[in-house]
Amino acid sequence: MTTQPVSANAPSTGRRKRSGCIPGCFITLLVLIVLLIAAWFVAIRPTLHTIASDQLDKAMTSAVNQVPSHAGDQIPSGGLTLPVDETIITNLISVNLAPSNPVKHPVTHITSSGMRLEFQLYGYSCAISALPYADNGQLKVKNVTVDGIIGLVMSSDEITALLNRHLADAQQRLQHPTTGVQLKDHEVDITLG
Repeated sequence: MTTQPVSANAPSTGRRKRSGCIPGCFITLLVLIVLLIAAWFVAIRPTLHTIASDQLDKAMTSAVNQVPSHAGDQIPSGGLTLPVDETIITNLISVNLAPSNPVKHPVTHITSSGMRLEFQLYGYSCAISALPYADNGQLKVKNVTVDGIIGLVMSSDEITALLNRHLADAQQRLQHPTTGVQLKDHEVDITLG
């Protein structure tokens, strides 16, 4: 019986181990995830934040500009309570949204515990909730919460600052202090001094 020498180039009959491929794939996947997260924080989120902030700012500026200058001249010296219902707020927002605006279908809800604005942003449900109050003659909001995809690009603190800035602009146009805010179901009563 003669044995044939085994050549170094001869294929082996055993199975090759593929364990060397798994760590390489895992590392590649991990690098891709890290790059996507970095892209979100460095480029994508700041861009989306700017777009969202600009759109909200334009809509609120337009709404404030609809308040007539010196409209407060018609307020009696003893003050005036303005009842503002959900429909008025919803319509005011809707009128100031361009057809191309990514914000669609705003609906306002008012209860004795706060106000909530629900809307769709690029087809995704979102909401902003807040509690209006009077502070040293200014109408302000606090306890702002942000729900939905808008929360990925704007924080509650940023929305609070934006809302309070525009409420101060509206107050300046009225030229009368806000002395009280009372929330009811479907309505908020704002008392001007």
